[in-house]
Amino acid sequence: MENQASKPLDPEESRALLLERAREASSSSGVYLMRDDQGAVLYVGKAKNLRNRLQTYFQSGPHKMPRTEMLVLRVHHFDVILTETETEALILECSLIKKHKPKFNVRLKDDKAYPYLKIRREDPFPRLEWTRKVQKDGARYFGPFPSAWAAREVMGLLNEAFRLRDCSENAFHHRSRPCILYQMQKCSGPCVGLIAAEDYRESMDQVIEVLEGKSDRMVRSLRKGMEDAAQREEFEAAAKMRDQLRSLEVVTATQGVDEAGSGRDRDVVGLVRHADHTYKNAEAHAVILQIRGGVMLAVRHYSLQNTDPSLPDSELLFDFLAQFYVMTDQLPGLESEISRPREVLLPVAPDDPDLLERTLGMGIRVAENEVDTRILNVAKTNAQYAFEQATKRLAGHGVQVLEEVQDKLHLQRFPHRIECYDISNTQGEDAVASRVVFVEGAPDKNLYRRYKIRTVEGANDFAMMKEVLSRRFSGSSQETLPDLVVVDGGKGQLAQAVAVLEELGLQGVGVVGLAKARVESDFQAKEVKSSHERVFIPNRKNPVALLPHTDAYKLLTHVRDEAHRFAITYHRLLRKKRSMGEG
Repeated sequence: MENQASKPLDPEESRALLLERAREASSSSGVYLMRDDQGAVLYVGKAKNLRNRLQTYFQSGPHKMPRTEMLVLRVHHFDVILTETETEALILECSLIKKHKPKFNVRLKDDKAYPYLKIRREDPFPRLEWTRKVQKDGARYFGPFPSAWAAREVMGLLNEAFRLRDCSENAFHHRSRPCILYQMQKCSGPCVGLIAAEDYRESMDQVIEVLEGKSDRMVRSLRKGMEDAAQREEFEAAAKMRDQLRSLEVVTATQGVDEAGSGRDRDVVGLVRHADHTYKNAEAHAVILQIRGGVMLAVRHYSLQNTDPSLPDSELLFDFLAQFYVMTDQLPGLESEISRPREVLLPVAPDDPDLLERTLGMGIRVAENEVDTRILNVAKTNAQYAFEQATKRLAGHGVQVLEEVQDKLHLQRFPHRIECYDISNTQGEDAVASRVVFVEGAPDKNLYRRYKIRTVEGANDFAMMKEVLSRRFSGSSQETLPDLVVVDGGKGQLAQAVAVLEELGLQGVGVVGLAKARVESDFQAKEVKSSHERVFIPNRKNPVALLPHTDAYKLLTHVRDEAHRFAITYHRLLRKKRSMGEG
């Protein structure tokens, strides 16, 4: 196995060998695990006939789906596990996906901590509270909201519209005069008795009605205000009201879902995705409205990672339903008491609905009437809104950006895993280093590491870099090797990195140095100019020219800045401990 890894086969030869092995596989139902040259699981799949399914991967390509072709090019070998039935294969597949978290499987990221708004109605002057935990404490909870931003947007809107207090309990009970919010007419001043408890509670009852879905009056007011502001060319104010309106409409639409009298127990699925291969953030988002006895009890949000844009919705829904109902346990708190539904309502029929029904013991349905369509639209609206919010907060970079990096830096391997290293010290004291890891263009903070420099004395960044890289890539490390190593610095740091990799005999790992911008030394110029960050690669005198507006440049500087942030945070912590006599 080691000899094959050190002397990789030609892609066509490897494909032919894998096809030959596939033809020897059992025709029974079961599960197959695709592995890379280091044995890591790349993909887990199930099949009614393993032999037939495996052969489809290794026939002469390329595959129509780019992600499938990318998978096949990385497969070194595969394992199979036989089962007696296809249902057993589906359950085993989901268990193995949960265990191995393969890079090429669609995976669910359960957003369990979506925010809610909370009202303690037993308080004489209750306030709107923002929380991520639903408890049995007698309070009213509204949500979940698609994002923290959306929850705070609605909370601010309602506080201002109904002049609710937003101060803490301590401030409320110890204030002797109204705060500036009262002077700005954004609070009714309950802290100093400027509004009666009955009047304040009436305002809070109106807030509850809005959060329950009875928001027509407020929606009309916001829409008119937005239109008036636009006519006055106050576009910033109009944009703010537009965002408030959207947040309010989304949450009230969800709270308004009610099939009272139907007695129906079902989950309703909403799905949105981005079809563009260049999309850089969340790939798809699914929402499940959990309706029991005709009343909507909860909303579950899931990001679907590793989706191929060319994958049909029917296949994506099959993967989602199988993983959600087979793999996930009930959530703690409010949702722990929600039973499994009798049926699932979907926007389109999934692949092999009969297999799902047999395995899950639930009916699989698509819209049959106007009520079904309306509820599906509510689910889709929530999914779309959450998806849009994800694009604002996620920091991933797309496949095409990684391809651009590979091309510009002349890398042998596609940079699936990028590691960046940075040194931080003050004249040699409290010297530390950091490692950040980007997987498929997005930071994976579970893989971040920080190091104390052990062997280097004084301010010698080159030697420090050598120590850290030697520790990372020593034979004792069991971690996956990166496809690209980025060191923060110029030719000196790059030389140290190259020397370490060569000394350890690591082949195929790309390495570059990313040097910060510097002031150009033209003392007679009227303006002080600085160069762009420079990318140095081995065996090349001059740096690679990457313009600041390019996506490759943005990715590399993002990686470097993240490493610098992580290193300097640790350095400051150690310096603070030393100054306090704790180091």
